[in-house]
Amino acid sequence: MKKFLKSVLTRSLGVVALVLVGVMIYSATSGGFATIPETLTGLIVTPIQTLATSISNGVSGFFGDLTGGDELRQQLEQLQKENAELRQQLVDYDELKQTNDWYSEILGLHEENPEYTFAAGRVIARDPADFYGNFTISAGSHSDISVNDPVVSTDGSLVGVVEEVGLTYSKVRTILDPSTKVAAQISRTGDTAYTAGSTVEMARQNSLRLTTLERSSGASAGDYVVTSGIGGVYPSGLLIGSVQQIRSATDGMTLDADIDLFADIYNLKQVMVITSFAGQGGQ
Repeated sequence: MKKFLKSVLTRSLGVVALVLVGVMIYSATSGGFATIPETLTGLIVTPIQTLATSISNGVSGFFGDLTGGDELRQQLEQLQKENAELRQQLVDYDELKQTNDWYSEILGLHEENPEYTFAAGRVIARDPADFYGNFTISAGSHSDISVNDPVVSTDGSLVGVVEEVGLTYSKVRTILDPSTKVAAQISRTGDTAYTAGSTVEMARQNSLRLTTLERSSGASAGDYVVTSGIGGVYPSGLLIGSVQQIRSATDGMTLDADIDLFADIYNLKQVMVITSFAGQGGQ
């Protein structure tokens, strides 16, 4: 048995030796002994590389057929088109709902104030550097709007006054602006005063100052402030805001009050301009 194994091992080694000798002879005749390692590497690596390349090409071809087919591409384009249409329909619905809500508010405002003539305007521009929320609306002289017409929100709260008019636009100066003076009164007590606009800090909080309130006033926090109608620029009874606090004025003779506005000045989208009312212009 040992002789048999020895014989098999000897023969195997002989075969390997003959193969190596053949490889060396081939390498020597074709490129020298320096090519022997390259030759051996080529014999082993090349088939493996060929197999890997074939597999890679097969996988690429499969996915190329899967994602690049005309039918699938058309389906994808159709889905993208349908998604775009659905998004637009949602936008149109939101705009229509918002418009309907505005019309409902405007109708209610007309019904509550049949003696007023109104013109509706959408807020179309604001100056980001303006601290007092002044803005431009999409209605002007073609809607019978004039300078000094009062401007209110769609729920009837005072916003400000028209200070410039074009054919199709108007610029509105808000009640927060210190140059806007409004004759006001405390609705509960009837005490009169004047708005004096806001500091920058107060404007950011949507509040303003009320000045020249008599020291004998019985006004207190929570009281409503409305327009008094004095001067003929604003009709009487327009809501302005509520008293936050009352303090002594710097002159020591009158009182000042901080007022939280009812109209959300910085977030207005639609307003109403009162183009005519009884007593307008001090008549």
